[in-house]
Amino acid sequence: MKKARIILTMIALSAILVGTMSFRAQRRGLTNLFYRTTGDFFQNGASRNLTYAAEAPYRTFRTDIWEMPVNVVTPLYTGTTQSTTTIGGAFYFITVVTGSPWPTWLGIYDDNGQ
Repeated sequence: MKKARIILTMIALSAILVGTMSFRAQRRGLTNLFYRTTGDFFQNGASRNLTYAAEAPYRTFRTDIWEMPVNVVTPLYTGTTQSTTTIGGAFYFITVVTGSPWPTWLGIYDDNGQ
């Protein structure tokens, strides 16, 4: 019974620590970046060309103190939102970018396949 309490306490403390770190990362703007792209979507025999958000291989934070920012020519965004549209008379959910582009002077870092 004592071991179970210790294990449950460690799990609870880990969950609190992870939640706190996630909140801090979100507050500081540490996030992955997204870009706008277009594609053809098909549903119920109808098609439509839509602009949507795709995850870019870049982020707003460094994972190593020696990591240098990269130069990216396409605009990258941190904010996305879910939106709906109709294709062929049925609702279709799509993720779109929101807000202004991430300023390059704040630093854009390569994701390095992480």
